[in-house]
Amino acid sequence: MFYSVPYEYINREVEVKLSDNLVEIFFNHMRVASHKRLYGKFGQSSTLRDHMPDNHKLYVDQTPESAIEWAESIGASTLSVIRYLLDTSQNEKQALQSIFSLKKSELNYTKYEIERACKMVVSMTKRPTVKSIQTILKNNKKNNKKSDAEQELKRQTDISKNNYGFTRGASYYGGTDK
Repeated sequence: MFYSVPYEYINREVEVKLSDNLVEIFFNHMRVASHKRLYGKFGQSSTLRDHMPDNHKLYVDQTPESAIEWAESIGASTLSVIRYLLDTSQNEKQALQSIFSLKKSELNYTKYEIERACKMVVSMTKRPTVKSIQTILKNNKKNNKKSDAEQELKRQTDISKNNYGFTRGASYYGGTDK
């Protein structure tokens, strides 16, 4: 049987006291955790949410409801992708892991970019995947960088064509610009 302690006490030597119903864990004679005693199959575990570091809590908090709530905050296409992933997955935990990896994309992309990528995937296939959405996000980011560079090059080229300072156009002299 496995029982959790607050993450600050991991790899520390603790003292464990057992009773018929309770497991108490002490560090330096101070109780740091207590659990209802588990009976039955070997390998069971009792983990309290309060014992987890914040990044683990985020992972554990992943539920279908929280995934749908997040998708609704992004947009309709994202919501349809998330619902598809949850409905068609044979393993809910795997679906939530995929959704969680898409959710982490918010660190590098805006909500608008994620929604646009989901919209593109939905228009291209009946079976959207997180991998295809992430590929679109990555490619769009590359294309935007390339187009920004192309625009800057064009601007520099336009400036260099006019080597003579301020040049008046034909309209200044009474003609028409062509």
